[in-house]
Amino acid sequence: MLHKRAKVEYFPLGVIGAIVSWNYPFHNVFNPMLAAVFSGNAAVTKISEHASWSGCFYFRIIQAALASVGAPDNLVHILTGFAETGQALVSSVDKIIFVGSPGVGKMIMQRLQSP
Repeated sequence: MLHKRAKVEYFPLGVIGAIVSWNYPFHNVFNPMLAAVFSGNAAVTKISEHASWSGCFYFRIIQAALASVGAPDNLVHILTGFAETGQALVSSVDKIIFVGSPGVGKMIMQRLQSP
């Protein structure tokens, strides 16, 4: 490794959307949100309608953390809803992160490929 070099470059993309499943709500909310924010983007996460209570709880934690470091309070948003909410999110963000079933992943890919 003496003659090798490595570097990390950050290219913020804008708004990163995440659609996450109901299981492991802490990990599924925080992992894509932290990746988006730490790389210079805003984050909008659509959580499952089956995890709406924990999503609201985690959102309060995120808002407190953002306020404590002086970050904008609108840097991160969490949405709950059904398929229509996910479809609106996919068509409204610059990049999408998905955690869930292959079937829903295929629907998201079709939505991204359609004009």
